[in-house]
Amino acid sequence: MRRIVNFIIVIVVTVAILAGFYFFFPHVWGELLYPLDYKDTIKKYSEERGLRPNFVAAMIYTESRFNAGSVSGAGATGLMQIMPGTGQSISQELGESSMGNLRDPDTSIRYGTWYIKGLVDKYNGDTDLALAAYNAGSGRADKFKDNVMPLPYETVFYVQKVKGTEEMYDKVYDSWYSQSISEKKNPVAIGFSNISDYVKKLILGNK
Repeated sequence: MRRIVNFIIVIVVTVAILAGFYFFFPHVWGELLYPLDYKDTIKKYSEERGLRPNFVAAMIYTESRFNAGSVSGAGATGLMQIMPGTGQSISQELGESSMGNLRDPDTSIRYGTWYIKGLVDKYNGDTDLALAAYNAGSGRADKFKDNVMPLPYETVFYVQKVKGTEEMYDKVYDSWYSQSISEKKNPVAIGFSNISDYVKKLILGNK
């Protein structure tokens, strides 16, 4: 009996501590789970390309978790995980004399937003296809579009993850990019229902 009582006490105390942390430090959850570094750079290049800043933030989160020094096994580098060959092509298209450092946040976001914007335009505003092309290449996205070949599961998951993460950034930070300093709101707390919704979106998509 005493063990049961002690167990119940531990559960109650644990719940109380978690509840206290949640209600008295509500903004910590959002910022910890969904960081938003390089705001000025994201805002600048998103607006130049006509992209939603939270869409770009979601791509960065999905690609590198905001780790500017991230390098994949395949060689994709930086915040937006750009392959050196792709970076070289982008640099030439932008009229640069040489490719910038892909580990540099400004370069990565500038190149990445230019590239995804080109894909969005190519697929007539279809961000799903644009994201698929960003992840797996335009060739695979074109074959999927023409019902020739299905997308790899990794790419399907990637597209859903970016979209679900974008919604979470909308919930946590709202339209931070369009607010004046006096209007800016603190990040909101992420509740269990939000996380549950997010997981469902990752698994099932927007059904």
